[in-house]
Amino acid sequence: MREGGEPNAPLTALVGIVFAIGLFVVIVLLQAFFYRAEQEENVRKVVAVAPQELSQLRAQQQELLHSYKVVDQQKGVVAIPIDLAMKLVVQEAGRSAPAPLPSASAVKGR
Repeated sequence: MREGGEPNAPLTALVGIVFAIGLFVVIVLLQAFFYRAEQEENVRKVVAVAPQELSQLRAQQQELLHSYKVVDQQKGVVAIPIDLAMKLVVQEAGRSAPAPLPSASAVKGR
């Protein structure tokens, strides 16, 4: 306080502005902390935990991909594991030469 009993106005304004800026920074930091914690909880509770139905569906699909099965007995159609099927396709592709592509003049002449 000054000698006459009046407060120092510029000093009071400066202290008020500094506290206002500090309060704003604290609020922004707390909001950032909240959003980060919320995101981590969402990942922990929703994303990281697979629902039971999804787990069962994935298990069924894996069973279909990796098992033998008769599809149509009368036509002699069977399902084989995907790994074996891919190997057979590669072997067949290696044995037979690829069909030649038609030339541009042959396509135009049609």
